[in-house]
Amino acid sequence: MLGHLHIFLTGSNNLSNLNKSDEAITAYDKAIEINPHNPNAWKGKEVALANFNKYGDGIKAVNKAIEINTRDSEAWFQKGNTLKKLNKFDEAITAYDKAIALNPQNSDAWVNKGNALDDLNEYDEAIKAYDKAIEINPHNSAAWYNKAVTLDNLNKSDEATKAYEKAIEINPQLRSLAQ
Repeated sequence: MLGHLHIFLTGSNNLSNLNKSDEAITAYDKAIEINPHNPNAWKGKEVALANFNKYGDGIKAVNKAIEINTRDSEAWFQKGNTLKKLNKFDEAITAYDKAIALNPQNSDAWVNKGNALDDLNEYDEAIKAYDKAIEINPHNSAAWYNKAVTLDNLNKSDEATKAYEKAIEINPQLRSLAQ
């Protein structure tokens, strides 16, 4: 039975990667039917649902993963991402904080927390989150880029320019966004 579950999860992940989310959701449902206590199936289903902008259903799926394993940093991170897409920024920050508490070295959780803070116009706190992400991973171009945007919002042009330059140095594709 576990072999079948692995096949369904692998197939579901592959379908999600191919943007065949409707088929992936069906495969995740089958994996959940086989073992409803596997948080990875619920997290995968959340990703597939998000591809269809079904964020409410996605929250239900990721909440099930968290219910199964409250210490799953990735699930809390995903929940934060989905809540942010629903413009529930305070709730997203709470989820990111939980993900960070479980895995303080997750620089992406720090970046996304910064983005949610930025959405709330809490620019100084957002910059602190981006700085923490950069401290953890100095090559996180998203942290540098989003820090630059926030610095621009604060009319700190010189600092923003330096952050944009660093983001572009790490990821030259960001050049078109920074213009």
